Amino acid sequence: MRLTDVSVTWRLAVALAIPLLALAGLAYVEINTTFTAYQHARHLGVVSADLGVIGDFVHALQSERAEAVGLLAAKGEAHRAELDASRQQAAPALARMDQVLADMKAEGDATLIRHEEELAAVLAKLPQMRADTDALKIAPQEAFIFYTDLVHRLMNVSREFSLIAGSRGVVGKMMAYNLLMNAKEVAGQERNLGHTFIAEGRFDEAHYLDFVGMFGSQKSLIDQYLELLPDEEREHYRESLHTSDSEMVENIRSKMMVGGLAADLSSLDDREWLERSARRIERLKELENETLGTIVVDAGMMAEEEYQHLLRVAGVTSTVLTFACFFAISLSLTVVRPLRKLTRTMHDLAAGQIEVDLLQSESKDEIGQMGGAVRQYIALAKARMLKEREDQEEAERIKRAAEQAAERERAERAAEIADAVEQLARGLDALSSGDIGFRLTRAFAPSLDPLRTSFNGSMERLCGVMSTIRLSTGQLHGGSQELQLAADDLARRTERQAAALEEASASITEITAAMSSATQRAEEAGLLVREATATTQKSGAVVSDTVKAMHHIEQSSGQIGQIISVIDEIAFQTNLLALNAGVEAARAGESGRGFAVVAQEVRELAQRSATAAREIKALINRSAQEVEAGVRLVHETGDTLRGIEEHVMKINERVSAIAAAARQQSAALAEISQAVSQMDQVTQQNAAMVEEASAATSSVATEADRLNAQVALFKLPLHEHGARGREAA
Repeated sequence: MRLTDVSVTWRLAVALAIPLLALAGLAYVEINTTFTAYQHARHLGVVSADLGVIGDFVHALQSERAEAVGLLAAKGEAHRAELDASRQQAAPALARMDQVLADMKAEGDATLIRHEEELAAVLAKLPQMRADTDALKIAPQEAFIFYTDLVHRLMNVSREFSLIAGSRGVVGKMMAYNLLMNAKEVAGQERNLGHTFIAEGRFDEAHYLDFVGMFGSQKSLIDQYLELLPDEEREHYRESLHTSDSEMVENIRSKMMVGGLAADLSSLDDREWLERSARRIERLKELENETLGTIVVDAGMMAEEEYQHLLRVAGVTSTVLTFACFFAISLSLTVVRPLRKLTRTMHDLAAGQIEVDLLQSESKDEIGQMGGAVRQYIALAKARMLKEREDQEEAERIKRAAEQAAERERAERAAEIADAVEQLARGLDALSSGDIGFRLTRAFAPSLDPLRTSFNGSMERLCGVMSTIRLSTGQLHGGSQELQLAADDLARRTERQAAALEEASASITEITAAMSSATQRAEEAGLLVREATATTQKSGAVVSDTVKAMHHIEQSSGQIGQIISVIDEIAFQTNLLALNAGVEAARAGESGRGFAVVAQEVRELAQRSATAAREIKALINRSAQEVEAGVRLVHETGDTLRGIEEHVMKINERVSAIAAAARQQSAALAEISQAVSQMDQVTQQNAAMVEEASAATSSVATEADRLNAQVALFKLPLHEHGARGREAA
């Protein structure tokens, strides 16, 4: 399809629609992008509020954890009022956690939904934990583990929430907020452990390394927190972290670490440690709230900027689209409507209407020039139509005169044809009545007389043919009767012979089929015996291979046992080395804290390796015993299969001899049956041919009688009939 096949109206519409659609598409994309960013910025405000609720709840739970552990450690004699106060502090945040869980589920993220389900399950256990704590039914360590697990889950939720809902410019601060929350949690755990150690006057060996590692963890988390903050805010928060309380906590910690694991802590004041640590944690909470406040402010500014941008884009888009629509309407009024008027005028002219109403236009553009050209064309068309009408009237007059002359000629020709047709009709009537001696004697018109001559010649030839047919049908009738008598006699004799051969062939066929069936059954039995022999031989080979494989497995098990023993020795040596490294690290004090953590992990890994090696060695010993029992059973199976193989070989020899004799007898009977079958087939064919010949002879006689009756319907001239009779005599 070419472009010129499309109307100008549609081309103009498409030319205007393409840029309009492109402009509308770009405007839609821009508006949608801006609106999405605006919605996301507003969503950040909701997420920031949820993060604040989580942060407040975590802080309250940390305080409740310390008081709950203190209550259980004091057997209910202290910390009861402080525990109630911490629970009241946690109540508002706990009441708002339902909305936080709903917001997590609304995000639609699989990881966040999984965290939401796990957190909801743990929160459901909080009332029971509080009741058990009040009733002193659990150990301090159990309460510490529960509250610590709940705090960790809340911090994981806060981190995942920040990663999913955060955006460019805000996600960094959100991650910094979560890092500071983790640092505050480590500081709270350090406060609890330090208070326990100072109250007891010594370190607990089981938790000494945990206490040593907490200082490095806090420092690393706070350094990462400062790195994620903007440059203009980093120095302010760095100075806010250096307080007198933090310096005093570091001094007390340094005094505790001077003597290492064997240090005497009785000279330190546990109440000062608790107060200073608590104020330091409160300072971290203030920085946490301040960081979250900057996130909320940034989110609000982002939402306002995106909203203003959305208004600007919508205003520009509506202005441009309005101007484009005004331009399209103007173009339609000044171009499309005049073109449609000219199109209708040209269609009327093409239909032969020259009295048309052409729109007058004073415009100097191409449409005005086109209208002037059409008006000139209408004037020329009117003159040309008058001339064509005069020429048409003259042609009509000449045509009427020619038609009158042709009509007279057709009447004369019709009279001659009618006379010839009348005479031919009499001749055909005579022919239909069987009178083939009729002749046309009166001449036709010169142009039609050859038709009369042809008719008379055809009648002469028809008379000769009918006379010859009448003579031949008599002779054919006599010969066909003689052939029919001979064929009937031959058919009776052939039928008797075919019946006898058919009975003999049927009997021989039954004997041959029975012998073939017996031969086939003998061969099938031989085949089954051979297959059983081969299967037995293969089973013996498989048993031998199985015995060899089990011996190999037994040898491999012994080798694996030796390797496991070596691994067990290596684990023992590694455990000793890790223990020595831990002791040396404890002696090194501050500089050996990191190495002590590594030594502890290596020691635990060595213990797990030794345990796994012992379990594997026990499994391999049990497998070796089972393999030995399997070898005995496989030997017994092999002996049984060899006895079965000898009996099957003897049966195979007997069945093979029976099958050979049956095949010889079956071959002889098959040859006899084939010869008799061939004789029976030839006899049946002869009988069928005789019957066909008899039927054909009878049919020929019948057709000869019918043909003779049909020929008798024609009346031959007397001289023809007499001449044919003399020739027949």
